[in-house]
Amino acid sequence: MDYQEKTVLLKNGKTCVIRRGEERDAEALLNYLKVTAEETRNLTREPEDVDWTLEEERELIREKNDADDVLNLLAFVDGRHAGNCAFNPADDGSRLRHRCSIGIVLYQEFWGMGIGTALLSEVLASAKAAGYEQAELEVVSTNTAAIGLYQKLGFEAVGTMPRAVKYKDGTYADLLLMVKRL
Repeated sequence: MDYQEKTVLLKNGKTCVIRRGEERDAEALLNYLKVTAEETRNLTREPEDVDWTLEEERELIREKNDADDVLNLLAFVDGRHAGNCAFNPADDGSRLRHRCSIGIVLYQEFWGMGIGTALLSEVLASAKAAGYEQAELEVVSTNTAAIGLYQKLGFEAVGTMPRAVKYKDGTYADLLLMVKRL
């Protein structure tokens, strides 16, 4: 899916460049997936779950960029990768094609600057333009900052999956399902 690069002003007065992911970002994206999984328990993966190759990541980026129903946006602050936000089809069944799944993750050092709001707003507008009628996401139920962001942008909690995430230490977390009509 096409996307025109944008620059937004953040809460701290810095600017953030938002653009579509490109093949040249593959190595940075693999690192990002591993580092963010290590930084927080709010994700559903461990760093070692990121086990695909650089070429596989490049191929994934190509596939996403060639698709009309997928968009992966990257945020950069001072030239540094700050995070990603994307939408994908929720499923491929014809009765489910009106729904998209949203994912967003920022490096911890970039939390609280307004990047999440900017990225998610861009992704939601693009998802609507792509013809989706409903956006959905799952969030760890204790991630109050993320839940607040999602609610601010119009998502509503519609259910909880108890013990949906199991951590290495044997503890669990519930996942909250949130939905927004586009």
